[in-house]
Amino acid sequence: MKIYPAIRAQMGNWNYFIVRMKMREIAPEVDLAHDIYQDKTLSDAIQRTLGENRVKKDIVGYLVRREDRFFSSIVVAAMEGKPAWTPLSRIDPSALPESLAKSLGETFGILSFGDEPKYYALDGQHRVHAVKLLVNGNTRENPPAGFDNDLLSVIVVLREDHDVSEREWLRRYRRLFSSLNRYAKPTDRDTSIIMDEDDLFAILTRRLITDHDFFRAPGKDKESFKVLTKGKNLKSGNSHFTALQTLYAMNETLLTTRERISRGWFSDGESMDKQIRPEEDFIDDAYAELSAYWDAILETLPDLKRNPLLMRCHDREGYKGLAPYQRIEIVGGQMRCRAEEGWEGDLHDHPHDHLVFWPIGQELFAKLVRALLDDGLPQGGRADVERMKSALEPLSRVSWELHDAPWRHLLLVLRGDHWRMRSEDRKSAVQVAENILRWMLNLDSLDEKATTALREKWQELLLHHDGPADDEYLDEMWQEAVNMRARIMAGG
Repeated sequence: MKIYPAIRAQMGNWNYFIVRMKMREIAPEVDLAHDIYQDKTLSDAIQRTLGENRVKKDIVGYLVRREDRFFSSIVVAAMEGKPAWTPLSRIDPSALPESLAKSLGETFGILSFGDEPKYYALDGQHRVHAVKLLVNGNTRENPPAGFDNDLLSVIVVLREDHDVSEREWLRRYRRLFSSLNRYAKPTDRDTSIIMDEDDLFAILTRRLITDHDFFRAPGKDKESFKVLTKGKNLKSGNSHFTALQTLYAMNETLLTTRERISRGWFSDGESMDKQIRPEEDFIDDAYAELSAYWDAILETLPDLKRNPLLMRCHDREGYKGLAPYQRIEIVGGQMRCRAEEGWEGDLHDHPHDHLVFWPIGQELFAKLVRALLDDGLPQGGRADVERMKSALEPLSRVSWELHDAPWRHLLLVLRGDHWRMRSEDRKSAVQVAENILRWMLNLDSLDEKATTALREKWQELLLHHDGPADDEYLDEMWQEAVNMRARIMAGG
C-alpha cells in the first residue's frame, strides 16, 4: 500500500488532491500514458507525443544546472489502484509508520501573514484575472453555481531571506517566472485536434477517421492510411491522402453553411464556440451531415480514391498534355515520373499531379464544395447524398491536373529542372486560382471587363514568377481555361 500526505481540494466537478512526493518516488511510480494505456486509436489518445529530445536537452539540463530549479504542479491521472481519501481527523498518528507520521506533521500546518498580505500571480495571471472578473461581477456572464467555493491549488513561493534586497527578490521572481514558462511548450496543432473534447470540428474530424470507410484508421493503430496525423505538408512520396490539420480545416468549411453564418449554428441563433462542447445529439447530427458530404464528394470525384503515390507527381519528363506514364523513380531523393514509349496500359494507373491531392488544393476545393451546395440545395445547403452529387457534378468536369492551364506556372512553377508548388506570392496565387474556379463553375458571374481583369491578374502572377512570357503561349493557356469553362457550363 502506498500512502502519501495530501490536501484535498475541489474545483467544478473535479475532486483533486495536492500530494507531496519525492523525486525518488515520482521516478518509479508515475508512469507515462503510453506505458500503461496501449489503445492508441486517434479517438482514444490521452496524451501528446513525448518529445524525447526536448526532455533530454532542455529539461534535464535545467534540473542539473540550476540551484533555483522549480516546477509547477504535475497533474497525475489515477486510472486504477483504488485510491481512498482519509481526512486528518480520522487518522491516528500512532498507527502510522514513524516516517509517515513525521511527514504528516511536517506537511500539514497553517500559513499565516502578520500584516496585510501582498502577493501577485507569478504564473497564471490570465487565470487569476478571469477569477476576479467573475467573482466581482465584472462580466456579462454570471459565475457558475458554487463557483465562489471552488478550491484551487495555489503554490505560494515565500520570500524567506529578508537580508536580500527587494530588487534582488524581484530578479529571482522574474527568473522563476521564466523557468515556469520557458519549458511549458504550447500544444501543437495536431495534438490539439487529437485531444480536444470541446471543439466540434476536432471531435468530428477524429470520428471521421475512426468511422468513415474512406478515412478509417485500421484496428488499434493511431495512424490512418489516409490521414497524416503529424505535420501539414505532404510530399510526392507520401502515401496519405491528406493531413489532419487540412482535414480539420476542410470539415470546418464544409459544415459552415451560408445559413449558419447568417442565422447561427443553433436554434437560439448562437454562434459556434469551439471551447464549449455541443449537445451529443447535435454532434451526431453534424457527423451524419459531414459524412454525407464526404460520400457525395468521393462519388463525384472518384479520382480521390486513387493511390496518392500516383496522384502527387510534379516532375514528368517530356510532359505533353495527356502523355502516358508508366514508371515512378526516385532520383536524388525526389520522385520522378518517367514516360514510357509504347505504353498501352490503363490510364487509371498513370501518375498524375492532381490539385486536390495537395493541401492548398484541398482547402480550396472544400470552399467550392460548400459554395455549390449552398447555391444548389434547399434547407441551408443540406440534403441527401444524391442531391448533393447533383449539385457537385460540375466539379467532375474541372481539369484538376496541375500541368494543365490555368494552374501551370500559377500554382505549379518550374524551378531549375524541377516543378514545385508555388511558395512566392502563394496567397495571391491561390486566391486567383479560387477566383478562376468560381468563374468556371459560374459561382461568380463576370462581365467582359471583370473577366479581362481576372486574366490580367493571372498573367501578372505567371510573369512575376519567371513564367512564360510568350504572348501566343499565354493566349493558348488562357483559351484552355475558357474552353474548360465552356465544357463545364455545357455539362460535358
